[in-house]
Amino acid sequence: MDNQHLALLRAFRGASPLDRIPTREDMAAHLAARHECVGETAFAEFSYLHKVAAEVWGPEATVHFARVLRDASVVSKPRDACCWNSVERQAGVLPEELRPRLLEQIALSRKGRAVLGRTIWSVDYTKSVLRALSAWCHHCHVKGISLHPTAGSLHGYACGLVDAGDESDPVTIGTAANYLQRILAGLAVATGGAGRSQACAFVAIDWRERAKGEAAATKTGRQLVGASALYTLGFRLIDEARDRPLRGVRAATIFRNGLILAVGTALPERARALTWLEFDRTLTLIGGPYIHVDLPGEALKYPEARKAQEGYDVVFENAGLAEALREYRADFRPLFDDGLHLFPSVHGKPGSIRASQLGALTGNLTEREFGVRIPLHRLRDNVATEASENLIGGAYAAKTLLRHVDESITRRHYDHSEGMKAAEEFEDFVEKLRTVRTELIL
Repeated sequence: MDNQHLALLRAFRGASPLDRIPTREDMAAHLAARHECVGETAFAEFSYLHKVAAEVWGPEATVHFARVLRDASVVSKPRDACCWNSVERQAGVLPEELRPRLLEQIALSRKGRAVLGRTIWSVDYTKSVLRALSAWCHHCHVKGISLHPTAGSLHGYACGLVDAGDESDPVTIGTAANYLQRILAGLAVATGGAGRSQACAFVAIDWRERAKGEAAATKTGRQLVGASALYTLGFRLIDEARDRPLRGVRAATIFRNGLILAVGTALPERARALTWLEFDRTLTLIGGPYIHVDLPGEALKYPEARKAQEGYDVVFENAGLAEALREYRADFRPLFDDGLHLFPSVHGKPGSIRASQLGALTGNLTEREFGVRIPLHRLRDNVATEASENLIGGAYAAKTLLRHVDESITRRHYDHSEGMKAAEEFEDFVEKLRTVRTELIL
């Protein structure tokens, strides 16, 4: 006796473009019945049915097949528990004498409301302070020294961090300086400010100043391919998604990846901010070429006390990007789920993909295209460098794009235009030295 899959396959192969296309409900019922009969084999069968149907009716008309398959085969994962709960557990493993005031600081920061005379910590900063404190406590236990540092013990600890690093996992001077700052910040809260030492503060400042003269370990000149090249790559991926013969989750993923690069270049915000982009909430297409972005302070790198009152609200003009966003929302975004997050997860997890995943994803895409990994945050360097080189205002324009308070921050960490300009001038100089201009046929 013939099975339902083969019967439907024969019907599709004998159909013409004028015949009725099976509805989403029809295909959902078919897949449910086949799954009950043959288990997960039904998903492979259905994928092939989608391919045959797309050849008959076209990829746009059969796009609902992809959503039926995704709804049936991908199980939504539960949302993450509150990150503050993990912070409290992290504090619970510290020595008992340090816990009470730190837990009080966590409870205060969790509320997110400014209190006179107290500093509100972000959850990420709290985690980093607790990690640094935990490492310091372990060091003190091993060495048999007091948890309350002297200038000598703190300096020795930093030297040990740098010396203990190896090529596979280097500890830079900047990392050591960050550890010292967080250790002192954590101990200041844990002890209520008792035992603060100007000598220890001097050691932390000294290491921070040393770090300013150290090149960033995660940044190389090869990562400066230019903002225009990254933006162009984004639209090449979008075109690739449009041209795929099958309109499914794979095409939607390629389109999404192209938007990550295009939006990340046109709106050079940090990865955390981009994960907050959501249609009709933080990102609105307000007609024609105009795009409205309204991010809350919680999404941005602001001091915690400012986050409740401040955000980032901007309207910018970009006809090509606005058109791509409209197409994505109408034709490709619904293939993931019914949500409105701009960058949804492929794996069925509600909401946007994580900031760390955005960085890894852009690294993978750029390594394949340019031969060098350019994480999402490094897009800001490319934008700042190209803006400083080409826009009126130079570094000041780059400072505004990246929303830095101080222009020196942009110059020190993000603007590499002088080096890029020198490289381009040298290339032009070498080109002019050629006396015989011939192309070799190899």
